[in-house]
Amino acid sequence: MKKILILFFLTLVLFSCDRFEHVLEPSVSNIGLDEFAESITDLFASTNQNNYLELSFLFSDNYYNQDITKDDKMDYFASFFLIDPNTTFSADEIIISPSLNVSWHFTATNSDLEILADITFVDFLIEENEGFVFYGDQNNARKVIVELFTGQWCSNCPNAEEALHNLRMQHGSRFTYVEYHVGDQLEGDFSDIFGYYPNTGTLPLGIVNGNAHIIYSAPSIEEVHAEIETAITPLLQEPLLALFTDVQTNLTDTLLTAYVQIEIDPSIPTDNLSLVAVLMEDYNEDYPNHHGDPHHNIALKRITVDISTLNLDDPVSFEINELDVLPQWYMDNATGLPEDLTLVIWVQTLETPYNQNSCAVHNVIEVSI
Repeated sequence: MKKILILFFLTLVLFSCDRFEHVLEPSVSNIGLDEFAESITDLFASTNQNNYLELSFLFSDNYYNQDITKDDKMDYFASFFLIDPNTTFSADEIIISPSLNVSWHFTATNSDLEILADITFVDFLIEENEGFVFYGDQNNARKVIVELFTGQWCSNCPNAEEALHNLRMQHGSRFTYVEYHVGDQLEGDFSDIFGYYPNTGTLPLGIVNGNAHIIYSAPSIEEVHAEIETAITPLLQEPLLALFTDVQTNLTDTLLTAYVQIEIDPSIPTDNLSLVAVLMEDYNEDYPNHHGDPHHNIALKRITVDISTLNLDDPVSFEINELDVLPQWYMDNATGLPEDLTLVIWVQTLETPYNQNSCAVHNVIEVSI
């Protein structure tokens, strides 16, 4: 099997497709997530050497995932037909989270019914052209994060929550947010970070990228959306100054251990530099918000690691422990760790006391657990 995979990667280098000069009609539009998953299965099942370019419409032109571009992806698919023109594809086990994280299983089989590829891809989607397309982790571009303090009892908080979710649909993996719950059954131990950021003691409270903007109210979904969009637009254009690679995780019932390679641009001062990690549940409809809607991106545990004196030539290791001590809802229902977990990691300057001019988040990454 290893020899076969090596052969394909060599083929990928030696051959390239014609970069989509054909004029084809998109085959995926105006559909929801379930229909998109079905369209992936159907499209791959019907793919052959004469129509494989139609797969390009599943991928954003700006696709970038684990150093792979859209052209690279199409070259990969084309390489199978260069080896065996009668290769067949299949795509199944497609799992899409409400935050548009996706995993899917791909196989390629030759005319002798030998398995040429058998792999599960982890990816991200984005809303595009009135439908969904693969977008990738976008690890070659600057990303932003909003930390939202919210609660089920808070009447205005659902406006902020829905605005953030809509922004996630709009910007895909370049936009991340986490919900810290206060004074409700989803409440975790986030009093330190709530006290760190300046606030009036009222919710919702939103912090954009650590220091770019602070939201104190949410009169409507549209106003919050416009307010955050205005704040993040210039941030998304900033150069990439912190890069995360090779994230590895191991999860047990009580402990998450992880390490990540971090590359910091020399222009970022290392004084007060921290790694922040949040383990969150992607979706919870069993204990809804004040408007009766499900919650997304619920923070379960949060840690910080001082990396100001570490040798960042080496991976940064960290752990999140006591995972058997969760917010009250999970304890009351004895559900334990949810299955839809995501680890959010970012690098931030955390001065004490808080300094809005310097306590910036330099970049962020999401990893499905």
